[in-house]
Amino acid sequence: MKYYLSFCFIIAILLTGTFASAQAQRSVKGKVQDAQGLPVPGATITVKNTPGIGAISSEAGTFTISVPASADSLVISVIGYNRQAVAVSDNVEITLDIADGATLEQVVVIGYGTQRKGDLTAPITTVNTENMMKRTTSTPMDALQGSVPGVQIIGNGAPGSPPSVRVRGVGSFNNESPLYVVDGMFVNDISFLNAADIADMSILKDASGAAIYGVRAANGVVLITTKKGKLNMKTRVTYNGYVGIQVPVNVLKMADGKQYTNFSLQRGTTQDSTTVRLSSERFGGSGLNPTTSTDWYDELLRKQALITNHGIDLQGGSERVTYSVGLNYTYQNGIQDAKNSFERYNARFQLEAKAFPWLKVGFTTYITNSTTFVPNAEAFSDAFSATPLFPVYDEQNVNAFPVKFASAATIGREDANPVASAYYNYNKLKQFQVLPTLYAEASFWKDKLTFRSQISQLYSSSLRTQYSPERNLGPGTSVTVSNLRSTQERNTNYILDNLLTYRDGAGKHHWSLLLGQSTREERWRQTWVSANNVPLVEESWYVGQGTRDQNGYNEDGFRNAGMSYFTRGTYDYDNKYLLTATFRADGSSKYQTKWGYFPSVGLGWVVTGENFMKGQRVFDFLKLRGSWGKLGNDGVNANAGYAIVNTGSANSAIFGSGAIANGEYIPGYTVNRFFTDVTWEVVTEWDAGVDFEMIGRRLKGSVDYYTRKTTDAAFDRPFGFTYVSIYGNWAEMVNSGFDVALSWDDKIGDLHYQIGGNFSTLKNEVTDLGSLPSLMSGVFPFVAEFPNKIEVGQSLRYFYGYEMEGVYQSADEIAKDPVASNYNATALSKIQPGWLKYKDQDGNGILDNADRVNIGSYLPKVTYGFNLGLDYKNFDFSIAFQGSAGNKILNLNRGKLYKASNSLNIDEEFASNMWNGAGSTNSYPSARAIADGWFKVGSSFFVENGSYLRVQNIQLGYTFNVGRSSAPSNIRLYLTADRPFIFTKYNGFTPEITGPGYDMNVYPVSATYSFGVRASF
Repeated sequence: MKYYLSFCFIIAILLTGTFASAQAQRSVKGKVQDAQGLPVPGATITVKNTPGIGAISSEAGTFTISVPASADSLVISVIGYNRQAVAVSDNVEITLDIADGATLEQVVVIGYGTQRKGDLTAPITTVNTENMMKRTTSTPMDALQGSVPGVQIIGNGAPGSPPSVRVRGVGSFNNESPLYVVDGMFVNDISFLNAADIADMSILKDASGAAIYGVRAANGVVLITTKKGKLNMKTRVTYNGYVGIQVPVNVLKMADGKQYTNFSLQRGTTQDSTTVRLSSERFGGSGLNPTTSTDWYDELLRKQALITNHGIDLQGGSERVTYSVGLNYTYQNGIQDAKNSFERYNARFQLEAKAFPWLKVGFTTYITNSTTFVPNAEAFSDAFSATPLFPVYDEQNVNAFPVKFASAATIGREDANPVASAYYNYNKLKQFQVLPTLYAEASFWKDKLTFRSQISQLYSSSLRTQYSPERNLGPGTSVTVSNLRSTQERNTNYILDNLLTYRDGAGKHHWSLLLGQSTREERWRQTWVSANNVPLVEESWYVGQGTRDQNGYNEDGFRNAGMSYFTRGTYDYDNKYLLTATFRADGSSKYQTKWGYFPSVGLGWVVTGENFMKGQRVFDFLKLRGSWGKLGNDGVNANAGYAIVNTGSANSAIFGSGAIANGEYIPGYTVNRFFTDVTWEVVTEWDAGVDFEMIGRRLKGSVDYYTRKTTDAAFDRPFGFTYVSIYGNWAEMVNSGFDVALSWDDKIGDLHYQIGGNFSTLKNEVTDLGSLPSLMSGVFPFVAEFPNKIEVGQSLRYFYGYEMEGVYQSADEIAKDPVASNYNATALSKIQPGWLKYKDQDGNGILDNADRVNIGSYLPKVTYGFNLGLDYKNFDFSIAFQGSAGNKILNLNRGKLYKASNSLNIDEEFASNMWNGAGSTNSYPSARAIADGWFKVGSSFFVENGSYLRVQNIQLGYTFNVGRSSAPSNIRLYLTADRPFIFTKYNGFTPEITGPGYDMNVYPVSATYSFGVRASF
């Protein structure tokens, strides 16, 4: 803390100090422009052979620089143009030529530094932040879906909810998410960020690029730098905002009243016929023909919901100071017609000053304040199961209060009323977060040596209020006591980084060396309290206003600390032969093994730099890459150890456990003691790749093949002869595949067009389970009926069950089938025509556990995306697609409901295709079959194709150029359609399912149609 306060004090003094020049100088003004006479902003102007003196051209291309009286030349450089030297004069005008390899000169943000793109030896993806702005999403990672090879992003439709992100497969049972680094601070996700505040984003996918982050990097690293001002930049104000509506798409159609009645009567049970009769008697109809036909999804979903975003960004700088301020407001209403929404305020501040020619100091601060009304996702599950034969409201339901909701109990059912489930849910989450960063950077020895010290902090707090009111919907559905639960969480993290960097060169040799030390601490605390009989009025929602629960209090937390030392060296010879080597030693307080070591090395060869490539016309640029490294994952539990004491007659020390002394059992005891030396998981990765540019640099691309092996993967494994399991580093698994990206960029007259695409393949295999051949898993409480299996030699958590071959069409077919005839010989309930037919895998004529097989994986074999962009004069148009193929989804919407016969509905697809006689279908069972135990097992009937293609984004824009040429301004108007169409065979709201692929009616993904304005002045 003393170091922290001293650091802040020194920076405060330096920021407010005054500075003086030590020698006579002259002022030189000038302008930088391109071959078409357009201004070139952001160009760096320096004095030749005089380090420490420089300026940046403004948005109008102009600059002013103070130079020593003896200076004779200026050097102008900017990414995308050839470096140029000009003589010093009173008014300099420089015309720059576009560089042949502009993209190769692009500076890429890497761990703890930057590097020229052409010198990279790792597959680091730089994100086009302008393309991110085309998406109407409340979280930045949603905007990247389908645009980065090797990165799978699975959207979540709930307002403000972050997506699930996987980088190059799944290598852990615990944590799949990458590490996010925002202005040097580690965070778990970036849903708090506004996309307009991001200046640079890089994704480190392999071990060579990510090893510098050691024990936090096993799932990949996303580096983010927020916007900053530039030296000698006139103040620039930018407004960016849009207003749109969200519309439910691909809404699942359920059986209507007529179809449901037909289905119920075909089932032939007394309960089903009674439900139909009672519905007619209470809500209208005649006999067994009720008129009620409630579309529960239609009742539960809004026809449209508002989404809007408004932001103002201010940037600028003088000769010594840069500044940037950003303010943003985001609001997203949920498409569930209940209290669910997301509202966020952001504020960003940045200031940097050159205290001396050799020292710069600065700070950034990012503040977020948000409110989320979390929806009741179970309401969508209720909508699948609820019969359409009762309405939303029922004035005859005299016992219902405070709202006259209808109850399925009045027609003999146990279904929940989905609208009531959503209505009586109150779950409010208020969050506040501040992320400040302070730094100082000193340059010595003609800028060859720099030292940077930075302290970053994250403080966040949240308050969750959950209220369940007293209510009654009818028989068996009353809640007689209201309940309030209040949960507070606090996070306080800090990181102190000290970095020493040396860059130099001699002739064709260039090298750099980074030495770094980092100290970090993470603290988390959670406290919750609850009380009953709290009044309905929101102003009284404090635990003290009710009756405290007997067990209505708990507090939890942790404190972890770590220290790291790391280094990175780079070398290149003549920009042809490239070497990058890193090493990080991580110390952690979480584990008994205190230190982990994570090395990596990357090699590159620019083939087109060789003399033998000079005459060829195929490649404008060709680079081969190879890398190896190790990464860590500390997102696993800390060391585990415990003892269990068992007592009772079954544990008597007397043989037989039945000895009697004085008429009582003699007590016995057994002790189970377990301890595991848990440590971080380790990923070892190889990557081989090629980067190329062809046909006048219009065609660009990269191809990578990788293999990632995870060792010491941690999970709970059962111990033989006990009822307990213990957590430890037991498993190994391998992910491998290809990442491919291609783009074509060209111009025909005034029409500029760009076509791009990417795809990734994935093969996942479990290679060791710590002496266990396999392990069963699943989603509670359906593990027994619909399990997944973890098995050596197979993909992680594949769906495990019987393979459906069809539907029995006749009694003759049943009699001739050994499986069916053997089953019918002993079973009380016999297989009948219309029952599903399962494959006898071992041919023994008996359907048993040996016939259960791998019936699909939730991991896609291929993910992909492609796009088209057009620019014609002031018009621009773009369209983007994304999708996946080769994965399966276990449809628990169907599966879990067929487990219970007293709460059941079916989707329209099922209702329209049920078996109703020989030859009618070979894909769906009869209505009677659903109630039978033969049907209620995990089988491929419930596993569906999860492949899809989605039109991700369509945008049309027009830009007005206004203002003076010396201070140009522009206004861009645009129309956007986000996620308007999807093409899939999956029978659900969306094939984008998080977790291990079980669809239990996720929050639907919506299409968004918006109008936006972006104006810069």
